[in-house]
Amino acid sequence: MLRFLGILLLLVITAAAAVGGSIYVYLSPDEPIPKIASPSSVRTIESGTIIGFQGKNDAHTWLGIPYAQPPLRDLRWKAPRPPIPWEGRREMFEYGNACVQLPAIPGSDEGRGIVGDEDCLVLNIWAPTIGPTKIPTGSDQLPVMFWIHGGGNSVGSGGSETTQIYDGSLMATEHNVIVVTLNYRMGPLGWFAHDSLMNTSSTPEDASGNFGTLDLIAGLNWVQANIDSFGGDPGNVTIFGESAGGSNVLALMASQLATGLFQRAIVQSGALEIESMEDAQQIGKNSYNDDRLSSREIAARWLVNTGRASDKANAIAVQDETVPEELALWLRSLSPQEMYSIFDTGFAGMIRMPMILGDGYVLPKMKAADVFADSANYASVPVMIGSTRDEMKLFMAFSPEYVEFMGNIVTGIRDLDAYNRDVKYGTDMWRAEGVDQLAELMSQHNPDVYAYRFDADDWRNFGVIDLKELIGAAHALEIPFVFGYFPAPAKIVFPDSTFGEVELLSNAMMSYWTEFAYHGKPGMGRNGEELYWEPWRDTSRGGHYMILDTELDGGIRMTEEVLSLDEVKAAFFADSSHKTKEERCLSYRSAFVGRNYDMGEYTSLGCQ
Repeated sequence: MLRFLGILLLLVITAAAAVGGSIYVYLSPDEPIPKIASPSSVRTIESGTIIGFQGKNDAHTWLGIPYAQPPLRDLRWKAPRPPIPWEGRREMFEYGNACVQLPAIPGSDEGRGIVGDEDCLVLNIWAPTIGPTKIPTGSDQLPVMFWIHGGGNSVGSGGSETTQIYDGSLMATEHNVIVVTLNYRMGPLGWFAHDSLMNTSSTPEDASGNFGTLDLIAGLNWVQANIDSFGGDPGNVTIFGESAGGSNVLALMASQLATGLFQRAIVQSGALEIESMEDAQQIGKNSYNDDRLSSREIAARWLVNTGRASDKANAIAVQDETVPEELALWLRSLSPQEMYSIFDTGFAGMIRMPMILGDGYVLPKMKAADVFADSANYASVPVMIGSTRDEMKLFMAFSPEYVEFMGNIVTGIRDLDAYNRDVKYGTDMWRAEGVDQLAELMSQHNPDVYAYRFDADDWRNFGVIDLKELIGAAHALEIPFVFGYFPAPAKIVFPDSTFGEVELLSNAMMSYWTEFAYHGKPGMGRNGEELYWEPWRDTSRGGHYMILDTELDGGIRMTEEVLSLDEVKAAFFADSSHKTKEERCLSYRSAFVGRNYDMGEYTSLGCQ
């Protein structure tokens, strides 16, 4: 999601530059904090002794702590192994490598074809400034907030010098919590269930294909073993994440291997799809009638691209005829550049392929709705779950089917009514599946289910672009509000007159999020001064959710509504506002992209 916010910022900057104005004062980066070793930040963990520095907001900061061995060579496509201990004291001053991914903007990788590195399994910690002799113990230990970044499980990281929106320093110091972020393997290195790897594995974890999920579990196990050295309570861990990070939160709730590793969960714009092992392994067509990017399809493309097979049919035969040990050895010999050369860059560099696999060990062989219908199937902990009011605008704002460009600059929306209509259907579907359906299921046996919708859209109107119309309350835009971190360049999107309201909303959201981490209920926030947040269901009614907005647009308020998948689809098919068949087909593709896309429905509209 950091990439999404970066792309939005780029769009805003180029648009503003196109209409002139003295905006460049906003574009200088935040003043860097000197990274000077802080004697009070010395900590001893299982792997050795570390020292951090005094970071932003005067927080103790440790960056790039290894939580597992680098998954290189023989450890590629295996469950993470414990980190290798070191001698002496290590300085934890720099973010580690991002995991391997495609660049957000093609060609921005200096010709490598990728960014990141396989040596990437590190985490970052922010904590209140506490000396080593005064670290809280027992009932004084602090809640731990364990953040999982988004990015379609194929791009992103837990933080970097250039993208610090996940900086947990303000949350840590203002609300007395420990914040942890981490990197995890993604794309074909994170989820890959090839027969040759499975047949040569000695443990069910190694054979699962769910290496990204196992990395997250390893990070949580590291927290259990080490977080008390930082004053954190291993018995009070909140996992939270946005988009794919929210999906991974749900996956951890569904995984038997993560049982007891966390006590609360926050899902921001996430929905869980557990892919079948058949889809993950077999060559064939997906619901779009495109080639399914299964492990065998991917391996076939690698074989062709490296000259080991003449064409796809030959590549399939090579996989069938090669002994598993030999094929697994060859797969592990591929360079990341060779691996990623077969993928087309999607939005912000994302890849669409089977991920979060129902292997029957790490994750159940069940549909998500079936998992959460029965509390015996998952960790029924207190949950906060929500979405943004205009989820789809982040994606559709960059689509030439909806907006006009001059070069790389968006100059307008082609048809505002059609844009808003299609955004609403896609966003309603997102919420119906990722929030309301899950809240309804979980609340049947869990009283502590809390839902929200993020509505803040107090953006600038640059003339050529009105961001309130184009972006609104889009996907991922609640993240800076949760962390309370608005980089200096990002402030360009807010009129000076509204930024005070933005900060007030951010303070309230941080207060709710951290109070939930303390007590499993957002209540009246950590400060005890916010509007009381009612649970999704009480004794007389259900469907309660909190609208999170600035006072300029109605403020924070509770409302009651439940959306269902069937209702959203029925509303679409009853809609007569489409002017042409082509417009209706585009509307369907945009609204129901992903698992809610039905080829039969699509062709019934006369679409091809």
